[in-house]
Amino acid sequence: MTHWERVTAADVGLMQGLAQHVTAIRLDLVNGEATFGELAWNWGAGHAAHAATWPSQLRFRGGEMVAWGWVRLPHRVRRDDGSVKDVAANLVYQVHPDHAGLVDEVIDWYDGTAAGVERTVSPSPPTSSR
Repeated sequence: MTHWERVTAADVGLMQGLAQHVTAIRLDLVNGEATFGELAWNWGAGHAAHAATWPSQLRFRGGEMVAWGWVRLPHRVRRDDGSVKDVAANLVYQVHPDHAGLVDEVIDWYDGTAAGVERTVSPSPPTSSR
């Protein structure tokens, strides 16, 4: 199992900072699951119940966050009608376009963190330069 930390409120703030920066410089690279608002909503809506199953990994260069990955490990969801649905592990991530090579590292971390379970990814648009 790869090392990981729980997502904290401070982490969400840093992740939002990267989301704002990417939005400002390359709007076409914004991941819909990784916007400023979505990060706050997802963390706020589920932190109390699910924080222990939400590993994250933050990447920094020169003191600045340049990439992050946030996994929601497999879990069950009880629907309003009383039925239960099993949800696969899911990776959400954001990588600064100047550090596109970190995408592979984030995916490798996800492979190790969620090894042996069904997995999905909320992909970010490709980080190739124009």
